[in-house]
Amino acid sequence: MAGVVARASLGMACVLGLGTLAAGARADWEYTRWGMTPDQVVAAAGGAVGLGAPPEGKTYERLEGLVRGRHQVDGATFDAYFHFDQAGGLAKVALERTGGTACTVLLSQMMTRYGNPERSTRTNFATIETWRDATRKNLVRYVLVGELPCTITFDRLN
Repeated sequence: MAGVVARASLGMACVLGLGTLAAGARADWEYTRWGMTPDQVVAAAGGAVGLGAPPEGKTYERLEGLVRGRHQVDGATFDAYFHFDQAGGLAKVALERTGGTACTVLLSQMMTRYGNPERSTRTNFATIETWRDATRKNLVRYVLVGELPCTITFDRLN
């Protein structure tokens, strides 16, 4: 559960839409498309990301983290990690807040953008909010665990 929560916190940045808030309706995340190869993601990012695995503990079951970099949006900065399925296609983007806009403000922005979460889990040590963005074909999660940075993840919505 701790690994999932740590990974989920990366999702928070993604949930905010970090860039998709201002973008028109389109599928996928920012400059990427689900199913892209690592090299295609790097090329599409225009130098913002490069090949490289995420740090230990910032991975997801059945996915391989192969691209990493930085992302900025609406005054917040994030470490961005791109995860690929067994076929080598982009399947998840995880953003972990590293500075700037506070996590509570990011969550508020996400609520404004996506409405009430489809699922909400709150405990003494964690908050996980989940939305389905059918227009952009994303499953968006905001995760905040204890004192860790919040994370926003974007997954391909099947």
